[in-house]
Amino acid sequence: MVDGQVYHFNPENRSRSVNAIGIFPFIMIAQLKPTLTKSLPSLAMPTLHTALAPLLPSKQNSFLSVRVDGVFSQVAFRMIPAPPREQQPLFDLLRRQRLQSAHNVRGLLFGFWSPGCSNGFSVAGFHLHFISDDRTAGGHVTGFEAWDVKLSAGVLKEYGAELPQDEDFLEAVIRNYEEDQNLR
Repeated sequence: MVDGQVYHFNPENRSRSVNAIGIFPFIMIAQLKPTLTKSLPSLAMPTLHTALAPLLPSKQNSFLSVRVDGVFSQVAFRMIPAPPREQQPLFDLLRRQRLQSAHNVRGLLFGFWSPGCSNGFSVAGFHLHFISDDRTAGGHVTGFEAWDVKLSAGVLKEYGAELPQDEDFLEAVIRNYEEDQNLR
């Protein structure tokens, strides 16, 4: 969700504006209230953790909301197609992911830093998405290099989870990645 609007990118990298209610199996939403804002000449995925000082490591057991505006000389991202059948494990979906990249494009990167203790309900570490300013390219970020950067981040003091209450979810056998691999 960017500026109140949800975008979905399909594997052909076509975006569409969508209503987020009831269509995503998992979504994290936060209103960014920056406690840290920096203008940087450049930033890359390997240096993002360091650039977030003093929030990391001193607040490493907190959730952080992160936004990076800039010109991306390179940004790599992926899209995962909709599952062909219900309840397909994420590991199987990742085998069908589509990797893409964009170069020299103005856009924004947004997402979260989640602490290790949240693994299972969240993705520990960075979970970031990219969208170009013209809303024609984007997806889950796997790497980036940017210049003319504005970095904004804030500590999230609350984390809540709303679980489905339909029969399919309540009766489903849900395993973690390690359990799923042991059954193969």
